[in-house]
Amino acid sequence: MPGLLGGVAAMTLLAMPAAAQEQADQAEAPAAEDAYHGDIVVTATKNGATRLQDTAMGISAYGGDALQRSGARDMRDLTQLAPSMTVSENSSFAQIYIRGVGSNNVFAGSDPSSTVHMDGVYLARPASYFNSFLDVERVEVLRGPQGTLYGRNSVGGTINVISRKPDEVLRGKFEAGYGNYDAVQLAGYLSGPLGGDFSASIAALYSAHDDYVKNINPSGNDIDDDDTKAVRGQLRWNPAAGTDIILRADYLRQKSAIMSYSKLLELRGGTSLSDTLLGDYSRIANNFPHNSRREGWGVGAEASFELSPSLTLKSITSYRESDFAASFDTDASDLDLNRTILNERQSQKSEELNLTGKFDRLSFVLGAYYFSETIDYPLRVQTISTNTETFSAPHVETRNWAAFGQASYALTDTLTLTAGLRYSTEDKDFTQRRAVRNITTQVASATQNYALEGRYSAWTPKAGLEWRPRDGILTYVSASRGFKSGGFINSSPSATQGFGPEYLWSYEAGVKTSWLDRRLQANITLFYYDYTDLQVNFFIVPGQTDIRNAANASIKGLELELRATPVDGLTLEGNLSLLDGVYKDFTSAPRRNTSLSFDASGQDLSATPNYTLNLAAEKSFTMASGWRPSIRVEGSWNGRRYFTPENTLLESQKPYFLLNGSLVVAAPGDRLSVSLWGRNLTNTEYVTGTASFAAARVAGRVGNPRTFGVRIGYKFD
Repeated sequence: MPGLLGGVAAMTLLAMPAAAQEQADQAEAPAAEDAYHGDIVVTATKNGATRLQDTAMGISAYGGDALQRSGARDMRDLTQLAPSMTVSENSSFAQIYIRGVGSNNVFAGSDPSSTVHMDGVYLARPASYFNSFLDVERVEVLRGPQGTLYGRNSVGGTINVISRKPDEVLRGKFEAGYGNYDAVQLAGYLSGPLGGDFSASIAALYSAHDDYVKNINPSGNDIDDDDTKAVRGQLRWNPAAGTDIILRADYLRQKSAIMSYSKLLELRGGTSLSDTLLGDYSRIANNFPHNSRREGWGVGAEASFELSPSLTLKSITSYRESDFAASFDTDASDLDLNRTILNERQSQKSEELNLTGKFDRLSFVLGAYYFSETIDYPLRVQTISTNTETFSAPHVETRNWAAFGQASYALTDTLTLTAGLRYSTEDKDFTQRRAVRNITTQVASATQNYALEGRYSAWTPKAGLEWRPRDGILTYVSASRGFKSGGFINSSPSATQGFGPEYLWSYEAGVKTSWLDRRLQANITLFYYDYTDLQVNFFIVPGQTDIRNAANASIKGLELELRATPVDGLTLEGNLSLLDGVYKDFTSAPRRNTSLSFDASGQDLSATPNYTLNLAAEKSFTMASGWRPSIRVEGSWNGRRYFTPENTLLESQKPYFLLNGSLVVAAPGDRLSVSLWGRNLTNTEYVTGTASFAAARVAGRVGNPRTFGVRIGYKFD
């Protein structure tokens, strides 16, 4: 915990992490060009724009420019900005935890516990969460269950990614960058009027870098590289006052020598070459090549109609497809033990209708939602010593319906009551084809074919009270419920398998304050979670897992967010998160590499660090010549986190520190800029997750090493 106490003391001078310099988007809110005197707005409540400091929930927001200055490229980098958020991954399937709530059950038949929405569209599969931030207006991180307004599986919270809308102003930006590991990035967008009532935008990205981890075994390959191409287009039509229709389309293709859990964290034994690299996170000795490809696309329409000055009707329609394939060395060593080959093909469609109203003392949103999804997930886990493979090919069809409403009523000029309710019902149809077969001949020695059905329903209410004793101070209390649907185990041979929903009750109190003409903003949040029927993943043998509603847990937490501008041009910001997450009732926890279980009651909740501290300072200068340099430094302290209920040191990450920085020089007129940037400048070695299925050994997913580079940009508007 070196330096943590000094960092906590410095919090009194630092500031909250909301990127206050950014603009609003969806509700056509005014731009927030000044960090403290403009209105920082979000649309998380689905009832138009609200100031971030006047939104009664745990929420952080970051605009596109702020994300770029920080060097944040995708969801994984938000962990060094947002409080109480951690991200791991299993074979490129994202595992997002917000306030300790997340899931490693992210494959076909199961769902995440913290979710991602892009332009109001729920992204169902975690394999699509790590898309690069392309033409992003802002990102909102909502902490705590969002069961009323967002519904499906938003138990821990949700992340809203919001695109920059085209309008009548011709604007564009183009960038080119180069960095170590031969990193190349080309990106740009162009937006403006087409004539008549139409405007449009187009954005494109190419990003690539060489392998972060070298393989000393000639039978394998270097891993953890990237080659991504993405494009997004929007067409906007405003045929009449109060009518706004936007059509969107996007496409992404990515290739990579997938990292997965590829770094052994304990000795393999025997004559393993991998044992000579124990503790060296930059090298492996795997004997089977790693490869992956990901392709995804989607189309959607967002239509908003102002029925009257007080009523607005909105429709969000979407269709998306994704295709992810990967193969990798499951035993994470030079020994020929296990290999995994998988392919997830998914399609989804969704429709949301909501009616928002704003009257004298009353504001409300009423909505209806439909979602359907189809997944095919052929999976092969090979055991080389016996020349056999476990093959499973589940087919999953999901349909979800929901109706919801939330209203806020001003009881007095300073006191507001909020109440909401959502009813969700979900059907899952699961068909399994499974076999144990000879790798060479493909002749099966055992087969299991079966079909299962599940229906899961829940009421998810919310109630809250807000008090604004004076301008610049908001206090609130709330109680809300989250619900994650049940499902099935993608690799199970059992025709009686399946697991039920999990639930979470959240009790939260917060204070948001602004002082000194908004030069100082200080927020504090306290919360308690009662988490029941947790879906826990049990590893049995390679190619077979079990998921059970095996545990109850509680999480207590405190979040402190501060932001200050003591003098013009200097911004100090930071956040501190303290979490105490424990299993309350977990008497049958799995013990690694055995069929035995143990009582994990009282153990720390998985992937829940007891503290995180993020600090940043940014200073900009204006020179007489018109040039404007600015420098930004970020530090992130992360407490120990355990990755299994056993809470062993081997399957944990000890406390670690990350340092990032950037220098941006803008030419007179702000059109041309040159940036120097660096992330993990101290080259800290750490893992973001572990797994014990590496042929009876523990392997980890290594975090990114030191990266740095230069970027040149040109913009106009």
